[in-house]
Amino acid sequence: MISVVILTKNSAKYIERCLGVLQSFPEVVLVDNGSTDQTMEIAARFVNVKIYQREFCGFGPLKNIGASLASHDWVFFVDSDEIVSPELAQKILRQQLNEQEVYRFYRKNFYAGHLIDGCNWDNDYVVRLYNRKITRFNDNQVHESIQTNNLKITTLNDKNSFIYHFPYSNTRQLMTKLEHYADLYAKNKLGHKKVKLWTIPFRFFMAFIKSYLLKKGFKYGYEGFLISSYNAMGVLVKYLKLYELSNAKACVIAVKIASQQELERAIQLINSQALIPSRVIFLLSDDLSSQMSKIHELLIKNFVPTFEVLICDSQEVRQVLANSQQAPIDLEQIMIFDDVNSFADIKAISHRLSTRAS
Repeated sequence: MISVVILTKNSAKYIERCLGVLQSFPEVVLVDNGSTDQTMEIAARFVNVKIYQREFCGFGPLKNIGASLASHDWVFFVDSDEIVSPELAQKILRQQLNEQEVYRFYRKNFYAGHLIDGCNWDNDYVVRLYNRKITRFNDNQVHESIQTNNLKITTLNDKNSFIYHFPYSNTRQLMTKLEHYADLYAKNKLGHKKVKLWTIPFRFFMAFIKSYLLKKGFKYGYEGFLISSYNAMGVLVKYLKLYELSNAKACVIAVKIASQQELERAIQLINSQALIPSRVIFLLSDDLSSQMSKIHELLIKNFVPTFEVLICDSQEVRQVLANSQQAPIDLEQIMIFDDVNSFADIKAISHRLSTRAS
C-alpha cells in the first residue's frame, strides 16, 4: 500500500487536477502550511485525502513530517504544482516494490503552458517513492532530496508515464520563489559553505551561459531567455545572501566621555561618519552621573545611531560593558574609542572595522 504526500500553500490553481489523478491511491496526506485560498476546501472534496496543518520548517523537515503522518510505509511525494500522468499512476500501483530501492520518475517542466525541454529544465528525473522505514528526506531547507545511500535507484517511465510540472505562469511568480529559495539556501548553508565575493559575478555569468547556450535556452524564445535569466539571478541572489549573512557583523562602538563638551563633539563627529554604527555605548565619567537625564535628552534630540549610556568611573571598561543590563553585548565585537578626536577622520569607524576583520 502506498500513501501519497503533498505539501501545499495557496495551491488552488492545480490542486484539483493534482488530486484527481491520485484517487486510485488508498490515501493522500495533504500537509498545508498556511493557505489563504481555496486549497483545503477543494482538497476536502476527495474522500482519500487527509488534511493536516503544520508550520513551515523547511522543505526537507516538513516532508519528513508529512511522511510520518502517512498510514503506510511506502510514501510517494507529489508537489502541489504537479500532475501525475494517469499512466504513471497506474504503473506505480502495479509495481512490485523493493524496500532496498527508491523510485524516480521523469518530469516535464512547463512555463505558462509551454513545454521547456532546455534551460536546465530538461532531463529532469526526480526521486519520489521510497519506504520510510529505510530512508527519509535530508533536512535541507531547500533543494531537499531523499537519502539514497546504499539504495538502488530504479527509474519508472515510458512514453506516457511521467509527471507534468507547472512551477510558474509569470515573472512575478518567478521572482517571488527566487527570493524565497535564496533566503532558505543562505540560511541552510550559513556556517557550512563559504563564498568569496569575486566568485559571485563569475557564478552568475556562467549560470546564464549554461542555461541559455549550453542547455539551449535560446531555442525557446522569450520563455527560454526568461528562464535562463531566472536561473542566473537565482545563483546571484542566493550567493549574495549567503555572503551577506556570513560577513554580517554588528558595528558596536564604545566611547569614553569625560565632559559635556566631549559628548557634544562626539555627537557631531559620529553623526558625520561614513559608516554609522548599529549601536554606540557612551561611557561617562562619574562626574557626569548627575546629568544623566539631560544627557539622555540631548542624545534623543541630536544623535542618529541607537545608543546606551553607562557610568564608567574607576571600573575597568570591559567589566562595565559586561555588567550592562541593556541588550546582550558580545564584548569581542565592541570597538572601544578612548579619544573622541579619533572620529575627526570620517572613516575612523570603517577603518577600525576593516582592520579587525582582517
